Amino acid sequence: MSDFSAWMANRQDEYVRQLEQLVNIDSGSHNKTGVTKVLDWVAGHLSAQGIAVERHLDGDRLVCVSATVNPGAARERSALLLGHCDTVFPDDETQRRPFRMDGPVAYGPGVADMKAGVLMNVYLLQAWKAMGDPKITLSALFTCDEEIGSPKSGEVIDRICRQHKHAFNAEPGRPNGNVVVGRKGGVFLDVEVQGKAAHAGGNFYEGISAISALAKKIQSLEQLTNKDEGITLNVGLIRGGLSVNTVAPSAVAGVDLRIHTMAQREKCLSEVATICGQSLQGETASWKVRGEFKPFVQSEGSRRLAEKYLEISVVQGIPVKGEMTGGCSDSGIASECGCDVICAVGPIGGGFHTENEYVRLDSVVGKATVLFKTLQSIGV
Repeated sequence: MSDFSAWMANRQDEYVRQLEQLVNIDSGSHNKTGVTKVLDWVAGHLSAQGIAVERHLDGDRLVCVSATVNPGAARERSALLLGHCDTVFPDDETQRRPFRMDGPVAYGPGVADMKAGVLMNVYLLQAWKAMGDPKITLSALFTCDEEIGSPKSGEVIDRICRQHKHAFNAEPGRPNGNVVVGRKGGVFLDVEVQGKAAHAGGNFYEGISAISALAKKIQSLEQLTNKDEGITLNVGLIRGGLSVNTVAPSAVAGVDLRIHTMAQREKCLSEVATICGQSLQGETASWKVRGEFKPFVQSEGSRRLAEKYLEISVVQGIPVKGEMTGGCSDSGIASECGCDVICAVGPIGGGFHTENEYVRLDSVVGKATVLFKTLQSIGV
């Protein structure tokens, strides 16, 4: 059998050149043109390699690209590589600070989270076509909107995950090289309060301050945080009011709720509904979910898969461990679909979502090799 490590090492320079191209495309989640450009690059490159590609549309928008090598295997012998092509950064960020290298470290918007992992998945598909086990189906899914909870691509992720038993999400490896074996779920809420406007001096007592009522509700909402159960609730955004001399007729809070299980989610949202249903000073309140990640709960199958991956990492001389994180990803969808999942199998990085985001280019070959050999072990 051909040596994947040598195969990948021989393509390292090409990988870096292509990574620079992808990083220098502004592809914030709401930048339809930019994300489509990245997805088109992936689809075009894989098609040129003779790999079957499918484009998934929502109306006229390209939301996902999927690709498959050796189709037709039973689900137990089918693996899926996951990766998202969007970033958290605003338009023109790549003009301000384009891709750059400092020795073995590369910097740029989304370089680790997760264009390095997306590109690694492209190479793994190429390698599987050249030297992978023909009895194992390997697919990859590239998506457009993970950073905002996958509202457009979630249905496609769910459907394709149900066709595969094993899922590997190429989110960046932790700064220490570790992979992720469990993630919290996240629910992003808007809590909106309607009061009654009034002049703050002339007829103050005729008004109902939505800001005041919302402040009281926030105190109740924050009581949902439970350190022992790992539940956190953060009010990260506030907006409301008309002017400093007007009793505020409306106010909205942006809320981030993190949970370990779907049962915790249901319990907390029930409490949110109760808090919003209580009128404290004549106001009315409503709430709605505007984005959501399911938790990645490690199943027994996921635990065994992680053990196999970690054993292979030791044999390859780059031992890592599995860890839990409070951050969310599309691994939660795969977990909910019954896949055995490992997350953060991409190249090592850090500083995610900041100007200091980086990826270690000297980790690409090793991380890709461990994953390739784990894929070879499926069904053995």
